Amino acid sequence: MASSLILIRMRPLLLLTIFFSLNAYSSEEIIQHKFYTLNYNEEHEVANWVSYELDHAKIQNCVKRSNSFRADPLVSTGSAVASDYKGSGFDRGHLVPAGDMKFTSQAMKETFFFSNMTPQPGPFNQGRWGQLEHLMRSWALKYKKIWIVTGPILNQNLPVIGKQNQISVPDEYYKVILRQNGSTYEGMAFLMHTDVPYKDLAAYATTIDKVEDLSGFDFFQFLKDDVEEAVEKRADLGKWDFNAKFEYLPCQALEDQSQMSY
Repeated sequence: MASSLILIRMRPLLLLTIFFSLNAYSSEEIIQHKFYTLNYNEEHEVANWVSYELDHAKIQNCVKRSNSFRADPLVSTGSAVASDYKGSGFDRGHLVPAGDMKFTSQAMKETFFFSNMTPQPGPFNQGRWGQLEHLMRSWALKYKKIWIVTGPILNQNLPVIGKQNQISVPDEYYKVILRQNGSTYEGMAFLMHTDVPYKDLAAYATTIDKVEDLSGFDFFQFLKDDVEEAVEKRADLGKWDFNAKFEYLPCQALEDQSQMSY
């Protein structure tokens, strides 16, 4: 499926339900862009998740934010469009942040597909969510490379916006993060409700297991079972620097940064 190291499968109890949903409604689709992968949910008109690798070499301030919001041509059923968000009162909130993709113009442009957006309240998008995105870039610099999966918690009871499409408005989001630490791995997850503004980002930290239970997805299946179990059941805040500093690196030409296959 996804060609990044962030391999994801449906948890066994949900697999049959999703299988029938896929065949009956064609509501799930894997989209592989050059710099990230997403799983598009046609029923909700947003992504179930996005996954990508963020390493320190990509934290470069090479291009300006493009703001070129547009439909995703790779979504076979059609993604949300600009008119769906117009006048809604919600931000077009990125799942893959534009700030993570300033190293090339193509990477930046890919973040503005509507398949990478969800409707987010402005104070959340520009506040705690943006601060968490900033922390991810700090960690990419400090730890050299991290793998990130981001998505909304979706269910059948969410409100919707949209004129051409009916777009679900999530009220909770997650990020799960993995990094290599010598011969082993460290994992961390965050679960953020859009109207619970904790002062400290660490207050949103949780286990990957908790996010898996809520989202229905099984992350990091490439890990050996015993390693995966150990990584996903703990959230050791002491292994992660919440005070890590961030500053974009000077712009330098990068080699082809397309996702690697595993």
